[in-house]
Amino acid sequence: MNRFLPFFCLITLASLTELSAQMVAKSPFAAHAAVEMTELPTNDWSIYADEESNTYFIDFEQLAVNLNKVLVKGANGQVIWQDEVFDLPVNSIYELDFSSYAAGEYIIELQAFTGVIRKKVAYKL
Repeated sequence: MNRFLPFFCLITLASLTELSAQMVAKSPFAAHAAVEMTELPTNDWSIYADEESNTYFIDFEQLAVNLNKVLVKGANGQVIWQDEVFDLPVNSIYELDFSSYAAGEYIIELQAFTGVIRKKVAYKL
């Protein structure tokens, strides 16, 4: 019996390793990291501009989700600015001041835990 114990331990360890690998592969966190976030619907009133003051406003109350982050990306997709907003009230109106940016196209990205909202904006001096 004692000579079969190391063999039994080796088979058990191999089985547990395989089971662990299968559990990680089926984890919703592993799948979420590999898949791009779902595009969420929005209306025209959730992100709007005051072109005189070079400010964009995000009305959290008009959105159907609770936000985690607000990002500003360049036309090439590179993140220029970001802020975590998960602790702000759902009836907030968030202001993005574009006066320090160069003229051009930008993407305002609103990240929620369930997806993302993107809006292309053109900033003119």
